[in-house]
Amino acid sequence: MEIPFKEVAGALGAVAVALLGLYQWRRTKRSGRFLEDREAAYKAVWDALEQVHLHVRSESFNGSGFDEHVRTANTLMIKYGLHISQHDKELAAQYMNALELLGAVLSQMASDHPTRREFAKTLEFPPMPDELAPAFSRVTKARDALTESFRRAVGAGQI
Repeated sequence: MEIPFKEVAGALGAVAVALLGLYQWRRTKRSGRFLEDREAAYKAVWDALEQVHLHVRSESFNGSGFDEHVRTANTLMIKYGLHISQHDKELAAQYMNALELLGAVLSQMASDHPTRREFAKTLEFPPMPDELAPAFSRVTKARDALTESFRRAVGAGQI
């Protein structure tokens, strides 16, 4: 009895290619899921950080409300620690520190102060008295750095 080597080799090759394809498909599926989870994590943290920002700019800003919003953002960064890079956690902390400083300066203004009211309207470029400019500049720089890093993390630059 003669063994059909060509046919056996062809069949083994086909099985090997099929197994390799299955392996790559599973790996891609897991990788895709991880990327989707990372994107969701970054979006959740971003939303929490922006809630901190909105609270600081609101007319009802207070320290306990600020602390609660910061706690929520920090809780999400811990929860999604697998997906959020250490660098981005540090940028988020810098952003929240800058927001805290801005909140402290704003809270020293009377609640009916025109600048405070304009900030509560969430204008992108509200009127800027001298005592507020350094704190607002710090927030803007921290937010810009965080925005750029978060966009890179979720692949927004690849679109």
